[in-house]
Amino acid sequence: MSVRRKLLAGYLVVACLVVATAATAWFSGMYSARHAAAKEAAQVARGIGKDIALGLPIDTPGEQTAPLYQSARSLANYIERLHDTQHRDVVAVDKNKRILGDAVPENVGSVFDHDTGDEIGRTIADGESRIFVEESVDYPAGIKQVVVPMQNAAGRTIGAVVLEYTPLYNQMLASARRAQLVILVVAAVAFLLVIVLGHLLARSLTRRITSLTTAVGVVRTGDYSHRVPGEPGSDEIGRLAVAFNEMAEQLDSSAREILAKEYTDSILANAGEGICGVDPDGRIAFANAAAGRITGLGVTGLLGREATTVLPDAGDGLTPGTREVTLERPDGTSVQVEYTASEIAKGGRPIGAVVVLRDVSRQRALEHDLRHQALHDGLTNLPNRKLLLDRLEHALARARATGGPLAVLYLDLDGFKRVNDSLGHNAGDLLLRTAAERLTHALRPQDTVARLGGDEFAVLLEDADPETVEHLARECLTVLSRPFLIHNRESLVSVSIGVVPDAARYADADEVLRNADVAMYAAKEQGKNRFLTFETQMHEQLLNRLDQEARLRDAVHRGELRLHLQPVVGVPAGQMAGAEALVRWQDPEQGLRMPGSFIPLAEETGAIVDIDRWVLFEACRAVKRWQDDDPATAPAWVSVNLSAAHLEVPDLTDQVAYALSSTGLSAHCLVLELTETVLMRDLAVTSVRLEELRELGVKIAIDDFGTGYSSLGYLRDIPVDVLKIDRSFIDGMAGNGRQQELVNAVIQLGHTLGLRVVAEGIEDASQLSLLTVMGCKFAQGYHLGRPEPAEALITRLSTPTLHA
Repeated sequence: MSVRRKLLAGYLVVACLVVATAATAWFSGMYSARHAAAKEAAQVARGIGKDIALGLPIDTPGEQTAPLYQSARSLANYIERLHDTQHRDVVAVDKNKRILGDAVPENVGSVFDHDTGDEIGRTIADGESRIFVEESVDYPAGIKQVVVPMQNAAGRTIGAVVLEYTPLYNQMLASARRAQLVILVVAAVAFLLVIVLGHLLARSLTRRITSLTTAVGVVRTGDYSHRVPGEPGSDEIGRLAVAFNEMAEQLDSSAREILAKEYTDSILANAGEGICGVDPDGRIAFANAAAGRITGLGVTGLLGREATTVLPDAGDGLTPGTREVTLERPDGTSVQVEYTASEIAKGGRPIGAVVVLRDVSRQRALEHDLRHQALHDGLTNLPNRKLLLDRLEHALARARATGGPLAVLYLDLDGFKRVNDSLGHNAGDLLLRTAAERLTHALRPQDTVARLGGDEFAVLLEDADPETVEHLARECLTVLSRPFLIHNRESLVSVSIGVVPDAARYADADEVLRNADVAMYAAKEQGKNRFLTFETQMHEQLLNRLDQEARLRDAVHRGELRLHLQPVVGVPAGQMAGAEALVRWQDPEQGLRMPGSFIPLAEETGAIVDIDRWVLFEACRAVKRWQDDDPATAPAWVSVNLSAAHLEVPDLTDQVAYALSSTGLSAHCLVLELTETVLMRDLAVTSVRLEELRELGVKIAIDDFGTGYSSLGYLRDIPVDVLKIDRSFIDGMAGNGRQQELVNAVIQLGHTLGLRVVAEGIEDASQLSLLTVMGCKFAQGYHLGRPEPAEALITRLSTPTLHA
């Protein structure tokens, strides 16, 4: 049993003794109250007996009194007065227990027979008072009675007096119960106080003992830092705590010394760096496993060996400092080692040295790789822009010093984006690597070919006269114009080249590269697949282009865009079936501009998304108003072109839904047109996006179908509604069997897939008849009318009465 339980058991015994004492007092009080009530009642009954046997006390001197029992009337009055004034019921009987007087007059003269134990008879016989309980039908609980002998003046017993003392008994018991309640409360409080005080004292003592026990257990685990509170001048437990703390302090100090040595040995043995201790004679007296592994000699091979033989550049002795050397191992391999020598001195006198060796071979290799990656393109392994600029700066310095020729070529692949979007990024990366290899082989060994990013390359040509520069530029055009075999598919690209032949006359490398870039853009604007030499006005043209980009970005917000509608007329019916939405730019500087003059620039800068959004909303609004004002002439549908960039916008579906809901145009009146190239950018994403649009109720059409892919199988995976055969197929179909077969295959596939196949650009019924002769009964021909401003077209075609 624990100390705390023992203490609590002792206090519980004390509490129980307190309860036992209280219980004794409880029962003693009850007994005393009962005894006192009976005794008091007997005293009162004896006084009443004297009054009845001897007469009432004399109030007046010389007055003569007679015993009350001799006068039945006097006795009755006396008993009645006691009953009325003192609420005492008295019965007086003679020696034969015949009732002489009673509070109930009807009982006088009868024999008292309510004491079943003959208490009255025995009292008359021996003169002792007795108590008994009178039980009757009227008082089933019983009436407490006391009977005393009644004696005359001669001392002879002449009868007995019976007195009811139940009220007196109850009164005295009530007083006793109040005392009992006090005893109960005091006992309960004392019990609780003993228990609480015992618990607190036991807890205080056991907490301190437990603290010591816990501390001993902690010390047994090896943790000597634990301490317990204690005062030297306190009780025995406090002094024991002080003694324990002193013992733990000594154990902690000893353990620290042992651990310090173990840690030192463990650190030296397991350190990743090699550590050697050199004695005053220059010999290795200590070596850890890392030192043996780095040098290839092992620990035993190092011990006792002179340090200067291990470190070849140490000379005659080890001097403090850090050096890097190449160590030749016994197995023939070499390792790049950086070592630091530190002198050990005692009392100002050197007693040896410590040498720390680090294998830095991987670190140096990594640094070389990082430098290479920082200066080279990760895809083609060609120099990057940073390395090219550095080499160009040095080349400029040499050219200015020697007067030698220096030229720079800036190359950008034409059509690379089409290949990258259609065949995927992996195909684009393969094309770039192949292009880099072709350029490297086409140029001279001393020329620097660099990749600047994306599909842009640059070439640094030193000691190259103008004829050589032109020859090398043509070689670049030639090698890059040959077909590229990408994933078993031939892809054609070309290259636009900007040339700066006299680079040394410009201020720095950045200016040279910028001018070459400007010349390259000029080559693109002149038709691509060519090279142009930089001229000063080209820079001005570039600035104009930048200005145009800025103005185009704000064209939507400034309200400079104009909506044109192109009627789509069915052949041969000659009635307008629908309209195509086209955009024009009312340029404040150049006037009304056609899409071909600014849409490519908008696609390059990303402004095409805002333009598409504007055209979509305005087309829906214009056609809906036309349908409301003049349903007879209004087109049944309007088609809107979507760019590749817009198809990638996450909230495209929400934009289309908003345009339809805000303008009120029915979804089946809207056709969204996309080219094959746009559809094939990412089939998985494109299919999901198109399915979302079709769920709105709009129709999806493939514009210029047949120009992008020779395989038609991908149509099974793309949710579209309409195939628009490119006009070039219709124009070249007459007399061309191969062309006719292709168009027929497209129409048949469209029918199989449940698509509507249409041919735009049908000039007359003969071309449509040719389709019918070929068996293309599912084709539908359209003639495209002249595009007009939306308001003008609506006004021209609407019913005249509407404008009366």
